[in-house]
Amino acid sequence: MGLFSKKTKELEYDDSDCQRKKEIMRKMWNESVENGDSYEILYAGQTTSKFERGLVFDTNTTTFYHYIVGYRKSDWSVGMIQVDRELTQHTEPFFVEMDAVVGVSYHAKLQQAWLLYRKNYESYGEQFNMSDTGSKTVAGITNTVQPEERERFLDFLEELRSRLEQQGHKQEKWKRS
Repeated sequence: MGLFSKKTKELEYDDSDCQRKKEIMRKMWNESVENGDSYEILYAGQTTSKFERGLVFDTNTTTFYHYIVGYRKSDWSVGMIQVDRELTQHTEPFFVEMDAVVGVSYHAKLQQAWLLYRKNYESYGEQFNMSDTGSKTVAGITNTVQPEERERFLDFLEELRSRLEQQGHKQEKWKRS
């Protein structure tokens, strides 16, 4: 260890609360989606930032979004429902138009995955921030530690990526760890 190196801290979280939240997310998903049990799910977040210059002050606004992401390999379906931070309310499901997806990307250091849409589509793609959160998390849903769920989702994305390559879509570099 160097002079200015810092030892990384272990993530502090409550395992029983984490399991309880996973059960709540499963229940919310199953309420929202027909045949919900046929999907694997995980928690993913998303942020957007908006910078505005003012006469006196410049402002930067960051908005945090929380999603339950469901995916199913049998028909290559990916859907999301937006939830509140307390996991008490959710929206109707939104399903990714998989015919528009031409790329899959993953940034291991940020634990961020992308489904990239074709050019001239209405948006760039879907972003999934899948990092674990501890009991002291300020922005995300606390106590969502999901290494197994993340690995299964990355397995799904790797298979989707190879499918897209077989269809002739050039893929960005993929580095899982």
